Amino acid sequence: MNDSVINAVPVETSDRLPFKCTRCSACCRHVRQSVPLECLDIFRMTKFFCERDPSIKSTDDFLARYAEPALLDECGFFVFMLKVQGQDDACVFLQGNKCLVQDVKPRTCRLYPFVASPAENGGFEYLVSREHPHHFNGPQILVKRWVNHFFFAEEKEALCMDYQTVPGIARWMRRVPEEYKKRAVSLFLWYRYSAYDLERPFLEQFQINIEKLQMALQALATEK
Repeated sequence: MNDSVINAVPVETSDRLPFKCTRCSACCRHVRQSVPLECLDIFRMTKFFCERDPSIKSTDDFLARYAEPALLDECGFFVFMLKVQGQDDACVFLQGNKCLVQDVKPRTCRLYPFVASPAENGGFEYLVSREHPHHFNGPQILVKRWVNHFFFAEEKEALCMDYQTVPGIARWMRRVPEEYKKRAVSLFLWYRYSAYDLERPFLEQFQINIEKLQMALQALATEK
């Protein structure tokens, strides 16, 4: 489990606490299988690289080079994590103490030291990661102000959509007969991560893709 989650405690948006980024890059090291890439992260980062690297033309190209899968459920439900490099398992985008993708870094990184997850009431719950105590010095920051600045509306909508649909997708994947499992995983990969036009807005495509994935999995699970 990610140490940042193990060492996290709940906070309210009205809370204040001392925090200062020292640019030491400690939070970017020892992060093997610790930095999840959400679908929107992958979309944004692929667009970023498409403009800078001719070999990156699609989300598949980006994922093949910079990410690795992590299985969440034996049904075949997986997510992608950032690859690491070096003996200290540093983020693949860390060069010295500098982030090479600062403008499009994953939400998890941007929101640090806070962790956000959808709540049952439709809002969000927040934790603060305390795995690097030396960060918690300096001026007081208001949690609400930090979250409003670094947690974008598009991300909130995508995260809520994901939170609402993941259980149903996993349920259908578990019901797919063994002979169709590979097909189910291929559909999962295609609709969640690959079937995007980078020139069109993300959210409308994400919603359509999730709906198509659910229908395709349901068809496989009930095929006779």
